[in-house]
Amino acid sequence: MTAISLRISQAIESISQDRTHGASWLARDAANVLSHSLEDCPAQTTAEFLSYLREVARALAEAQPSMAAVSNAVGAVVFAAGEKTPDGLPAMRRAALARARQIIDSWEKASPRIVRHAERVLPRGTIMTHSYSATTFVVLERLASKGWPIIATESAPLNEGRTTARLLARLSAPVTLISDAQAAAFMPEAAAVLVGADTVFANGAVVNKVGTCALALLARNARVPFYVATETLKVAPGRPGGAQEAPAERQPGLAIPAVYFDLTPPRLVTALITEEGVVTPKEIRPLARRARQYQKALFP
Repeated sequence: MTAISLRISQAIESISQDRTHGASWLARDAANVLSHSLEDCPAQTTAEFLSYLREVARALAEAQPSMAAVSNAVGAVVFAAGEKTPDGLPAMRRAALARARQIIDSWEKASPRIVRHAERVLPRGTIMTHSYSATTFVVLERLASKGWPIIATESAPLNEGRTTARLLARLSAPVTLISDAQAAAFMPEAAAVLVGADTVFANGAVVNKVGTCALALLARNARVPFYVATETLKVAPGRPGGAQEAPAERQPGLAIPAVYFDLTPPRLVTALITEEGVVTPKEIRPLARRARQYQKALFP
């Protein structure tokens, strides 16, 4: 099979190097890249088409290995194409393009549902948050519009929490930006903590921006409920593996680990707020079954 084109390789590399956008955005970007890759697909048979599609999809999944949403998005496209194999190459191509488009457009339906469920379950009062998540932000935006105070940690490294605070401030929302080290001092003011997720494992453990687990521990100690806003697209079929980190920055006599994500155990999570409803970590497992299908499509 012909190698992935330079244009698509560069798009995959861009996703790999992205440290700004969250999993929801990157998943849809990956689905978009996979869709555009079909313009370069030279396949003449169904087997060649599926092989090419799987090759590009795997590269996209491996570009952000800590984000289940990315692998689920591209795996869903491969799965849809594979189901149409008996119907021939044109049907497979149509199925792949349609599924990619469905994933790209799904945010428009998922986000308002998550907001409604969050409004129902979150206790009224100050909400503390960490990092920037498109899923979390739409909830915070709605709560802030009703006058709910928001406390945002700056979320080092990269300080995505400043983006959250700045965007809320532009809406004249009651927002306070604090350093990560100040989280314990401000936790007694919070009625709840709300964060996003890059991946939710089948056992309910949550991968998110580094510092999330520490915030969950502080919340547990202060008896403040800890909620995770996430699309079901981010649910992974397996259990947590090894930690993902970039090469450490090195200075003379000093190593600075480049860790961007951490793992919050399910015992620290009060509930997960999804477009399908509010679920406890123990109730996540059934949602992982569809992700298992997508994983098998990528790695048969």
